[in-house]
Amino acid sequence: VRDDIMREAVRAKFTQHADLAQILLETGDALLVEHTGNDDYWGDGGDGRGKNKLGKILMEIRSELRKKTSRN
Repeated sequence: VRDDIMREAVRAKFTQHADLAQILLETGDALLVEHTGNDDYWGDGGDGRGKNKLGKILMEIRSELRKKTSRN
């Protein structure tokens, strides 16, 4: 459930703010990582062993934005 809530929040942020969407799209195909030592679920845990769920969601939303942009 928390992944779905975060996904919706991130989607809302980047669909409501064109400037932020552009910044996200400009990351291209780069691997996005929430680098933090105090969170191994949303981030990488500081040592790369975390789940990096936020980074994965950001990349998912970036892909959605890219598809939407290419259709227009």
